[in-house]
Amino acid sequence: MLPSIRKHVAALLTAVLPLMLAGIAQADGDHLAIAAVPSIAPAAATLNTEFLRQHPGAAITVASAASATLGAQIEADGAFDVLLADDQALPQRLAASGKLDGGSTRVIGIGLLALWTNTPGVNPGRGRPLFAADYINAIAIADPASSPFGVIATTALDRLGVAEIATPKLKRLADDLAVAEEIKAKGSDIGLLPMPMVKAPAYRDIGQYILLPIGVYEPAQYTATLSKAGSGNALAQAYVEFLRSAPARALLATAGFEAPAPTP
Repeated sequence: MLPSIRKHVAALLTAVLPLMLAGIAQADGDHLAIAAVPSIAPAAATLNTEFLRQHPGAAITVASAASATLGAQIEADGAFDVLLADDQALPQRLAASGKLDGGSTRVIGIGLLALWTNTPGVNPGRGRPLFAADYINAIAIADPASSPFGVIATTALDRLGVAEIATPKLKRLADDLAVAEEIKAKGSDIGLLPMPMVKAPAYRDIGQYILLPIGVYEPAQYTATLSKAGSGNALAQAYVEFLRSAPARALLATAGFEAPAPTP
């Protein structure tokens, strides 16, 4: 995506998202409004199909944006039933502000960090030397200010001992979707982003990737949380429980999510 087009899309999303969040969420018994971070939105489409098969006659709408943008809009005026997040800090903060039913938070998957390239001749398995290679001119990550995976990627670079070399090459983009589009278009030589984004239908057959060792970062925990309105919506309650069911776990695994630790 060209920079000018990306800026236009970002501006449009910023303008439209509050209307989407406010307009789609009618907490009635046959409609479910979901707010989702970009890396879980593609999987949500598949999950929603299965959930609707089990609940014929229901309807689901999804609004997606970077974690920080989504949080700000929800705090301001967003109405929705279920939040799908990639950082436990977001539902905790929104629960403290009275927007979420904090007691309903469920961990539905673990997000690992992938090193992905769509640039011919680049071997993502080279490890540390790859970041110093003179043919690596641009490394895409999500902006740490807007995406938890931006923070995770920055931490990984530091712990790998390549931060000093890599930092001048970094392209910090709005969110994980922007990173995926950047790598798909070969706008950057390599990118660090969530495994579920790499496995999304639009990207899973493109380029090459490796998973970074967990020891160099703390994996993200994907969660589902009911809003205050959603806690009174039986369909929303059923959806959160569905996400931890065997059919949903199988779909999440296919989409690149690691299974969460068993609940005691």
